[in-house]
Amino acid sequence: MSKALVVFSDNTGVWWLKFLKSGFRHCFVILETDRGCIWVDPLSNNFTLKILEGYELAGLIRWYRDMGMQVVTVEPQAQKSQPFALAPMSCVEVVKRFLGIRDRFVLTPWQLYLHLNRTKSENIGKNILTSV
Repeated sequence: MSKALVVFSDNTGVWWLKFLKSGFRHCFVILETDRGCIWVDPLSNNFTLKILEGYELAGLIRWYRDMGMQVVTVEPQAQKSQPFALAPMSCVEVVKRFLGIRDRFVLTPWQLYLHLNRTKSENIGKNILTSV
């Protein structure tokens, strides 16, 4: 996997999501592979996986942003051999696991958005292959 898009939306399909920050009530991930993109949408009542044939990440970024959603492009971290900490099943937890994020204090879509943007700004100008 070379890149991933994390998309944040204002989906309020479940009543308790209204307590979360507006615009950051749900998140999902689109993973780029050598054969195309895979859309992974963990909802409270099901888990949706779709292969997006013929789509490029740049077009998807524009489309989701035009719909008023926040989109963050990330490079998934290498998977460690240690297990993840126990955490409740949520859209954030599923996205974190796909991306290799182990921060157990990231619980809401807003916190994940802040974490991803902070991590990106810390890596600006660093050679990812040599930084530890």
